[in-house]
Amino acid sequence: MDMIFNVLHWLQPYAVAIVFLLGYAGEHLFPERKLSHELHHNIMNIGIGLLNMVFVLVAGYGFQRYITWTNQIPIGLLRWIQLPFAAELLISFILIDLFMYGWHRLNHTWKFLWRFHRFHHTDTALNSTSAVRFHTGELFFSFIARMLVFPLLGISVTAIVGYGLILFPVIVFHHANVRISTTWDHRIRRFIVSPRMHRIHHSDIPRETDSNFSSVLPYWDRFFGTYIHETNHPIRFGL
Repeated sequence: MDMIFNVLHWLQPYAVAIVFLLGYAGEHLFPERKLSHELHHNIMNIGIGLLNMVFVLVAGYGFQRYITWTNQIPIGLLRWIQLPFAAELLISFILIDLFMYGWHRLNHTWKFLWRFHRFHHTDTALNSTSAVRFHTGELFFSFIARMLVFPLLGISVTAIVGYGLILFPVIVFHHANVRISTTWDHRIRRFIVSPRMHRIHHSDIPRETDSNFSSVLPYWDRFFGTYIHETNHPIRFGL
């Protein structure tokens, strides 16, 4: 397990850079819509993302050490069940993704958290750079929530790093201003959150803003009744 963790940890910075560049290039080769003031918008979002990256590197190091320590203590759901490694990784992925759904939804329903999360929704020109536009306060409270929940679930540090390697590409993809046919978008959302599905979440209509909360797996919204399949009007982004 240590070897797998080391490989995943080594891959992280390269995966992040490659995925972001591919998403950025894809939406310029096959744009869904023309964006005004795109350069200014992108520079601002990337600048915010770089500042947040410094915080994530510092906080992430402490978080990783904390989870590694909790993994050595026989507490948490998955520590008690003692599953095979592959099964543990799969269930961990599902549990983390369910947590992400719940955390995202809480950011919309709890006014205190919404003060921070709304910064992400003020973006009126959704594209790949929007995937890194978050208030640092939101990231801080997200780390606190994970520190409370993940040990109770018995999530390993390897599973967390592995989930992160999948999460970031999917987030960049479903924020990207890339042109995909309705047919293919509906096929994609059978497995992961698709661009058209997530664009509804960025609508300036409150009922649509408070829908489609899923991060990677698209099933949580259907299960918890927060799924909107399509809209019958052009989506205007923002608040």
